[in-house]
Amino acid sequence: MLQKISIDNFGSFKNFVWDDKIRDNGNNVITFKKLNIIYGRNYSGKTTLSKIFRILETGELPANYEEPDFTVDFPDKIITTSNLEEAPQNIRVYNSDFRRESLSFLHDPDQGVIEPFAIVGSANVRI
Repeated sequence: MLQKISIDNFGSFKNFVWDDKIRDNGNNVITFKKLNIIYGRNYSGKTTLSKIFRILETGELPANYEEPDFTVDFPDKIITTSNLEEAPQNIRVYNSDFRRESLSFLHDPDQGVIEPFAIVGSANVRI
């Protein structure tokens, strides 16, 4: 399970060090839990975080970001922009990038498609 993210350079984040910023009232570092809600005002970085999660899911850096650099801590490994292929594949993100890539019919009703993206039910898992 993802624990924390530090971002040297990505989108609106520059030199963001998780251990320096994300602490409780007792000054202890807080990590992600099984369920997390990320909220904030517009342009506060929520979409940027979802893009990092999406990168962990796909293993691909977006072309339009100049020198992206981030570190994501998992219990048994640290993933950086240089070892994305080692990221766990159980991350799923539903954001604008996902909609554009997997549900292209929303943008182009004539040529768009729906890419398969989920398997539901134990019988389908075996398939």
